[in-house]
Amino acid sequence: MRALRLGAAVALAGALGCMTIDSQRDPGYQGPAVYSGVRKDMALMSSALSPGDLMYAIMFAGVDLPFSAIADTVLLPVTIAKDERRQEERSVDTQTASERPGPIAAIAGEEPLATAQRLFQTCAKLLHAQDPQLADCYSVDADVEINGGASLRGSEYKQTLRAGMARDAAAGHLVEWREPSSSEPSRSPLVLRVGPCSDGAWRILNETSIGWAAR
Repeated sequence: MRALRLGAAVALAGALGCMTIDSQRDPGYQGPAVYSGVRKDMALMSSALSPGDLMYAIMFAGVDLPFSAIADTVLLPVTIAKDERRQEERSVDTQTASERPGPIAAIAGEEPLATAQRLFQTCAKLLHAQDPQLADCYSVDADVEINGGASLRGSEYKQTLRAGMARDAAAGHLVEWREPSSSEPSRSPLVLRVGPCSDGAWRILNETSIGWAAR
């Protein structure tokens, strides 16, 4: 029975070079894309819990390894780009200390009020377009208070904002800023304080709002 099991494993590995295929097609695989097949072959051998399993893993991975190595090499232009995109996404999601490029910069001789208005208009367009760059309207050190709750640091709010926009976009919901009508309370539901940051870009430094409208 064990010989049959080993023979089937060897035949499958040799025919497919399957670890590369598996790692590239499996949405649950979160490891590096570069040489992912080789990585999975090595992980299979290192995870064996018994001598029998180790023999099976060595036979399987040993035959698959050359095929996966070839496939991984051929796919390098794709997998390198994939890893770079993943790293950028992770960098954005975990951003806590450094600012990304702001949506606008001050213009020499421009009045601060005009700069603030440009920032608002730019960020309003990003919100209407459901562009994730809207998060860059906020400084990582911004103080954001939603509906009287605990304040969030800008770096935390950026992640919350991106996730909320993604959910709205997937659900087909549109959001945009607008001026309160005469029938609404005189107190604005959204108060923003903006200003220049250390890199010269203007961003939102403080927000007090009532949050997203109920759906």
